[in-house]
Amino acid sequence: MKTSPGELLVLPSARARLGAPGRFRMSAKCLTGAAQYRSTWPGKVTLLVDLADTDSTDMDIVEFDPRELPTGFEVRPAGRAELAHRLAASAVVLAHLSRREAALASLCAGGAVPLAYVAEYSLETEHQIIDSETRNPLLRWRRKLWANRTERMRIAALRQATGLQCSGTPTHESYAPHCQRTLLFFDNRVPIASVVRVEDLEDRLQTLASPGPLRLLYGGRLIAMKGVLDLPLVARALLDRGVDFTLTVHGSGPLAARLLDLAARLGLGERFRLRGPLDFESGWLPTLRREVDLFVCCHPQGDPSSTYPEVMSCGVPIVGYDNRALRGIVTHSGAGFTTPLGNVQALADRIAQLALDRATIATAARQSRRFAGDHAFENTYARRVAHLLECADAESPRPR
Repeated sequence: MKTSPGELLVLPSARARLGAPGRFRMSAKCLTGAAQYRSTWPGKVTLLVDLADTDSTDMDIVEFDPRELPTGFEVRPAGRAELAHRLAASAVVLAHLSRREAALASLCAGGAVPLAYVAEYSLETEHQIIDSETRNPLLRWRRKLWANRTERMRIAALRQATGLQCSGTPTHESYAPHCQRTLLFFDNRVPIASVVRVEDLEDRLQTLASPGPLRLLYGGRLIAMKGVLDLPLVARALLDRGVDFTLTVHGSGPLAARLLDLAARLGLGERFRLRGPLDFESGWLPTLRREVDLFVCCHPQGDPSSTYPEVMSCGVPIVGYDNRALRGIVTHSGAGFTTPLGNVQALADRIAQLALDRATIATAARQSRRFAGDHAFENTYARRVAHLLECADAESPRPR
């Protein structure tokens, strides 16, 4: 495979907003990913971003001067002709598989520019999110109709695209048949150097083997699509089963007050603790490495949460609902535990079993670490760039 010295043009789904004069505000995760492309791609890398009037809901918004970035940074042209002209100057275009970006397929095909899409949500996952967030049945129907129409646009775009990168197994299972060059990856921002050391993991597993409460944790946005209101119900069911445990929740979001109220009404006391979000490097990862035995995940839908491999990089096994994304990463890693979707009692039963069988938790912890090391940040992006280089060197895509 030959390398291409041309430009990788990245059109992220995340938007930026204007900050202080000459500065912008945007998700740090997006900028970190672009910088990692730059460390491996043999030519120039440029972010081509949309502007928004407000910050996104991401918890890692940072303000920056584009001149200080290792990549190029440009505001996306508004007009179709101007955008087509900008795309034509690149070696490969990388964009989110969405309704908005479906038109890129014809623009890139018309200019003979290789286009690779990144897929994060399958149609099934989008329907699950709609069900979790929408109570009005008419509105739910309308939103699903919109999603179904968008799906047809996505598949049509894929048939013109050069390549596809699938974040998690649900999108790979759904979209791989529609594109010639498809890569499955597990989104992960933990570098190799931050994967828990074997000796530190073994120290924590010695604590796990000794008598004491099972240390359970959940972290993420406190929103309906993450199933967080099931967490106090699981805790109550564990109390009813006589399990000695603590469940700590780290995060913020619109359901925080309801979560605390539900925990109080269920009489959870100090067993259930709600804490704010932690800084990823200085708080979140050290907490997982040292203080957690099991990560409890009540996600009702199969979004490709980067939380899964990030938690596993700390040698922490996941126990949670059998959504397609968690099921897929458990199958690929050989680590973790799944129970039927939405069944609080079954999830509590599985945790209660593991509380009595801590050697099984330890085995899953070691396997989680091994899998996460293979899919660490640098390794994942190296595979993604290799795939993009294949796309850059490919002939024009043939419809499937």
